Amino acid sequence: MRIKNITVSLAAAALAAGVLAGCGQSGTAGASSTAAASESTASAGESTQEAAASGDHLSRIKAAGVITVATEGDWAPFTYHDEATNDLVGFDVETAQEIAKRLGVTAEFKEGDFDGGLTGVSQGTFDMMANGVDVTQERSQTFDFTDPYAYDHAVIVTKADNDTIHSFADLKGLTTANSVGSTYAEMGSENGANVTNVPTLAETMELVLNGTADATINANTSVQDYFKTSGTEELKVAATDDQVTEYAIPLKKGSDNDSLREAINKAIAQMKEDGTLTKISEKYFGSDITKE
Repeated sequence: MRIKNITVSLAAAALAAGVLAGCGQSGTAGASSTAAASESTASAGESTQEAAASGDHLSRIKAAGVITVATEGDWAPFTYHDEATNDLVGFDVETAQEIAKRLGVTAEFKEGDFDGGLTGVSQGTFDMMANGVDVTQERSQTFDFTDPYAYDHAVIVTKADNDTIHSFADLKGLTTANSVGSTYAEMGSENGANVTNVPTLAETMELVLNGTADATINANTSVQDYFKTSGTEELKVAATDDQVTEYAIPLKKGSDNDSLREAINKAIAQMKEDGTLTKISEKYFGSDITKE
């Protein structure tokens, strides 16, 4: 009996040891599985980050969740600050915000002068620019432009009592005031004018009013907005360019931006189709400038 009891006890002990060993092995396996899952998740996260880092510009923008937008912030009604709130507003501002929304990211605006904005885009400092940038052959050598999203005409503004300027050709030998790097400054030079570069629309108008400049060339939409908001009757539109100005978004030239340009073009097409662009245009211009 005693021998039997010892045998049973030893068997029970062996069984208990086996159970404990089994529990120990099970626990180790569970820990290993958990560690493996964690490593897999970490690897997947690293792979996603590596993919974004090695991907094209659109991939990097989506990974960051932000698209940087160069703009002047001082060219109403395209991009300016609301007098009451000081918020950055305008046709181009809302258009850029809507494009960013449709790309699934947030627009982050970087304010500065027009020429600096273009330089920043060409160097990759900014992802894009929204500032009534018109498409020209010269700019197309440096930038890849999206499809146009608005249309305008260039006009010459003079003092109301000026009877010597009736066309762009009449600017030869005279002085015009314009934003540095703008198409309007180029138009002045091309027509033989001596161009004085100033940073803002208001300053160009002031130079014409005080006689420092004979005229300024600018977008008709901005000029009409200036006339309306300032209430001035001392200035007039002396001539209008027959050629249509196409506003589009410049991107740094190269295949790195192919998918970004395609995505922005898709957003612009959708905004035209669903009436969003028309609504923004009518809000700031009182008319639809999004149709040629």
